[in-house]
Amino acid sequence: MTWRLILMPVAERVLNKIPDPDAQRIKEELYALADEPYPRLYAKKLKGHQNSPLYSFRVGDYRIILVFKDSVMVIAVIDVGNRSKVYRKY
Repeated sequence: MTWRLILMPVAERVLNKIPDPDAQRIKEELYALADEPYPRLYAKKLKGHQNSPLYSFRVGDYRIILVFKDSVMVIAVIDVGNRSKVYRKY
């Protein structure tokens, strides 16, 4: 069972600014995550978001902020960034 992967405009802009080898690795890891039957097992739940919980997925020094929508099997990528700065917004 494959999950559908959606990149929000902010995440796309950040991926375009990241060096190509890192951006390619992030995309490969996201597609691998979408192929998993239970992708929540590989992501860490962020505290403080009860209604629509946010998750963090680690790829090297980068963190990807995700939302899982079970009813339609969608992984929405909200933001991508260096681990030292990405959590400040959330």
